[in-house]
Amino acid sequence: MARKRIVMTSNKDLYNKLNLLFFSDNVVVKGVSTHQINKILNNVNKHSNVLDAENIGEYFVLKKIGPLNFSVYFNRKKR
Repeated sequence: MARKRIVMTSNKDLYNKLNLLFFSDNVVVKGVSTHQINKILNNVNKHSNVLDAENIGEYFVLKKIGPLNFSVYFNRKKR
């Protein structure tokens, strides 16, 4: 069993949407960059494919493929 992955973000909307994935199969996120989504996907999907993203215009649809094994933390301080 792989260890639990950690996702840290300073985007409050992204933090809320990632936590919402534990209760629903997909969420729609607006206002995040492709770079942020790619970093999150690479981190979460490091050992098994559990999360997928689809870009539709300025929106991203995050889809849960398998059981999630990550924790999401909100970093108040901007980097």
